[in-house]
Amino acid sequence: MDRIRKWQVPTSGSESERGTAVAEFVMVVALLTAVFLSVLQLTLLLHVRNTIMDAAAAGARYGTLADRSPSDGVARTREIVSDSLSPVFAEHVTARSISRGDLQGLEITVETHVPLVGFLPVAGRMSVEAEALRYD
Repeated sequence: MDRIRKWQVPTSGSESERGTAVAEFVMVVALLTAVFLSVLQLTLLLHVRNTIMDAAAAGARYGTLADRSPSDGVARTREIVSDSLSPVFAEHVTARSISRGDLQGLEITVETHVPLVGFLPVAGRMSVEAEALRYD
């Protein structure tokens, strides 16, 4: 007959280790929550930057149309940023005329705050530039 071995489930080594699983769980969950919120905030920052960059490019193209002026490009940029994000991000929009070789164009610059917590613009400054050339 084969011998059947009985395995015993190991018990905790000492009473001083009781409750450590709960403490470890809380620390790991806190760390994972911090990492998740950081990734979420980075995603929001990239969304804001890309939206502002696209609005500046659209405003620059709009301002270089034959029947438009640089101020029209600034107004268009402000409108897109205000509609997409918030008017707070569209407060500092400037335009300047540029030339590349024989072509004239327009450069739109948007300076805004970096969103730190959600869409609250409280940290740092961000500057985005876009340009478009007028082809006659």
